[in-house]
Amino acid sequence: MMTNDIDLDKILDDPIFDLNSTEKELFNLSEPIKKGRMKKQKADEIARRKPCDNFSDYAGLFVRVHQELKEGRRSLIRFKEDNLKEKVFFIADGIMGFVDQLDIDNRQIKDRVRKDGRSRVIYEDGTESNILFRTIGKNITKNGYIVTEVNDGNELAAFTSQQALSEDDQAQGWIYILRSKSEDERISSVENLYKIGFSTTPVEQRVKNAKNESTYLMADVEIISTYQVYNINVQKLEYLIHKFFAAARFHVKVGGAVPEEWFVVPLPIIRQAIAKFADGSIVDYKYNVELQALEKIEVIQQDRVKTGKANVDGFDVLSMSLMQDAFDDIMAGFQTVESREIRNTTLGKLTRIDKATGKRYVRQPHFLRLYTSYDRSHDAMLVKVTRTEFREPNEVFYHLGDIIEYDIKKTTADRIERLKEEGTVEY
Repeated sequence: MMTNDIDLDKILDDPIFDLNSTEKELFNLSEPIKKGRMKKQKADEIARRKPCDNFSDYAGLFVRVHQELKEGRRSLIRFKEDNLKEKVFFIADGIMGFVDQLDIDNRQIKDRVRKDGRSRVIYEDGTESNILFRTIGKNITKNGYIVTEVNDGNELAAFTSQQALSEDDQAQGWIYILRSKSEDERISSVENLYKIGFSTTPVEQRVKNAKNESTYLMADVEIISTYQVYNINVQKLEYLIHKFFAAARFHVKVGGAVPEEWFVVPLPIIRQAIAKFADGSIVDYKYNVELQALEKIEVIQQDRVKTGKANVDGFDVLSMSLMQDAFDDIMAGFQTVESREIRNTTLGKLTRIDKATGKRYVRQPHFLRLYTSYDRSHDAMLVKVTRTEFREPNEVFYHLGDIIEYDIKKTTADRIERLKEEGTVEY
């Protein structure tokens, strides 16, 4: 808590302190410190914001950039010195700024040569400042972001509309986006409120009884978008989308329940996220709920150990994730069988239908592509399948042969070498 001088004097005069004159001197600033403070205050005055006389020239730019963020055409990235350039937008402490002019040169600061210089920065609150380059960077690093340039080449593509499907591709269901028609003010007053869900039946059929179901907020709904999904576990995809937007989940109790599939997110951002899940680039982003924008994740490069890419064109490759300890055991040679349970959600992935007879059979892949997570830095390998075995009532066993390709972190490689040397499995 800050106090003024009078309050501080009263506190020091209180008998409970009983300070002598020497101890009281601790609260008096020395002349060098006073001069340093005055110098800092003078520097602050130089860079202090003032009203921007021609702000009308910039006001529309800030409105447009905020809209482009909510459309997913721009995203947020953490500060890097090379990204701070002239005509770049940034956000610091919740305020958007625009670097209108940047006068940069290399300066000797102690034992290092660093970029510095003064810049004219316009802020969305109608002010401007003549601020040091390094001060801008410090402010953004502490609590802010650089705003990326517009990406007009990253438009939404449906999962299948632009893909050539073969007779072996199997539809797994639909991911859909809905808007509520509820007249309940708790719901109707919320802007950008959408339900993201999945259905194994056509969405129009699924929502016919919406007004009688709490999951649809006990009201009719408007179908905004539907995406038919092929060769993907649609339930798992829905789970990942919900996890991505978890911080924006909408909570309201209707019909005795609190539905969990409604989110307060701008529609273009939802569509961008679905597109990025489709092409796999979602691992590079997270959702910034405060700014309602996609934030690009700065991936820390790790030392990796990997082989060249194997040519598996024309072969059946089945991808699946597994726990890190199981991955390590397979790499080390301790585990030679991997199994999966056939469920409704994995039926299309683990089995196939014979077109001639209409009968369903267990899929017998030539290779398994195994990976440890959905994170971009995951460990991955391609291993040959020597035999596929079905065991009643509903489990498939894949007998594993040679590992023909891998891409793993150096730490994983070191751990596997230790396992091999010890000759035991480490959990």
